Amino acid sequence: MNTGQQYFLAALAWATIAAIPPAAVAADPAVSAPTTEAISRDLKIRGLPTLGNAPAPPPGSELAPVSAGSVPPPHEIRHRPIHPAASRPPAAPAAPPSVTLRTITFEFGSAQLRPESIETLRNLGNALNQDQDKKAFLIEGHTDRSGSRAYNDELSKRRADAVKDYLVKDMGVSADRLRTVGKGFSELANQSQPYAAENRRVVVVNTGAS
Repeated sequence: MNTGQQYFLAALAWATIAAIPPAAVAADPAVSAPTTEAISRDLKIRGLPTLGNAPAPPPGSELAPVSAGSVPPPHEIRHRPIHPAASRPPAAPAAPPSVTLRTITFEFGSAQLRPESIETLRNLGNALNQDQDKKAFLIEGHTDRSGSRAYNDELSKRRADAVKDYLVKDMGVSADRLRTVGKGFSELANQSQPYAAENRRVVVVNTGAS
């Protein structure tokens, strides 16, 4: 292939790329930070009450009075035998409300919060401060499968502690309402891809009244 043919093929390739719409070249991988309202909804936080009026019942929905003639006399009432209800196994307790926050990120191999985490942390702090019932919450740190179990357990605990420290010092959340735990890679979000980024996350769990 001579030089002229090479220039021609290069120009053709650039023309093809230029003809592709910008959205088709590369998708934006950025994930937006969850809002305060979204965090409150996932954690089922009850905020300040709002006043409102109960809707009026639709026409014709009033209860009709029961006439005395519709009740059968006592001698016509037949008693049916009562059979005990079949026993059912107790239902499994429902999982407590929680929210997974993948937009809280840290420096590599560190518990240092990255600047892009601040918006999510502020929204989380605002949601917890709006909780009228002042419930307690558990902050879980999770990692991927890279490294030893002991290393990841310790790293994830320090990262959960870093989230708590920010909420307490910068957002004014009571420290008594927050507990932390490092899960390491014991609860991978993606079992088939243990090294995937989605496994590195912070989870906040509503554990109930403080």
